[in-house]
Amino acid sequence: MKACDQIDSWKLFIALTQLGSIQKAAERCQCDSAEISRKLSKLEKELKFPLLDRSSRPFRLTQAGAEILPLVEDMLDRHAEILEIAEQKTDKDRAVIRMMIPDTFAKISHSLFFEYSKYFSGHRIQAICPVNTENFRRGAADIAAVTGNVNMPEAVLIPRGRMLFIPAASPKFLKKYGRIDDPSRLAEVPVGHTFAGDRNSFTPFNSLIRGGERRSITLNMPIQWTSMSLIYEAVLAGDCVSPGFPLFYIIDDLKAGRLVPILDGWHRASQVNYLACHRSRWNVSYVRIFMNWFAEKFAEKEAGYEKDFADLFGEELLHEYMTS
Repeated sequence: MKACDQIDSWKLFIALTQLGSIQKAAERCQCDSAEISRKLSKLEKELKFPLLDRSSRPFRLTQAGAEILPLVEDMLDRHAEILEIAEQKTDKDRAVIRMMIPDTFAKISHSLFFEYSKYFSGHRIQAICPVNTENFRRGAADIAAVTGNVNMPEAVLIPRGRMLFIPAASPKFLKKYGRIDDPSRLAEVPVGHTFAGDRNSFTPFNSLIRGGERRSITLNMPIQWTSMSLIYEAVLAGDCVSPGFPLFYIIDDLKAGRLVPILDGWHRASQVNYLACHRSRWNVSYVRIFMNWFAEKFAEKEAGYEKDFADLFGEELLHEYMTS
């Protein structure tokens, strides 16, 4: 069989790309360095172009190697997926559901996961955090939790309720800085927000709305964050404010008075929440069962949180936060 038709040849190419030397690849593969060199040479000879520049240390991809690298990675991901599905078909007790979730889900997802496991004890859930849409597209997960104007043609989308964003601060912060009622104040006081953008949302955040009016905002962010949980701790400690926490993430803090809404109704536009299932996995029955069950239960929980919020701060403010 030709080297280019063998999965192991392409696995070797990936190993050399990652490790940068034949010796390191040989150690990983537990084989002779000369054998590694022969296999790579055979592959390159069949392709009629070099994949790696072996004169550099560590090895570097050639232009042709760089062009085909993502295709090879995708092929190997699909190969691993085929083997996994085949194994699960022959072992019904090994049904594995891989779900990508943002770190904010820690407040809500664990109870749903354990509830689901009571009904389907033979299913195993792998919770992958955070969401990485590129890895999802390559098949690294069956399901991903995403929000907003989603453009994922490779996925089947199921709505799971609506994301309401609550701008919030601690009483300690407000005692120090005074009331934060106008969006312009966000340029004057420390603000906690993810500097790399919202990795789980496909809708940019650059404005606040209220009563049909939209205003652009400038955020004073002395600290750069990549984790919502880190921002949460900073806001709770009174070090900064948040221009928009998910309601489900802070409802317990609002009930306890540890956090309070700010900005007098100005808020980030609400967005539809989705579960995205990779089309290659949509035909797997237990993945569909879990996805539909989780979406329904998540929406039910969010509806309960909305009722709790209305009981605390009134229906009018809740309905304002629901606008987009």
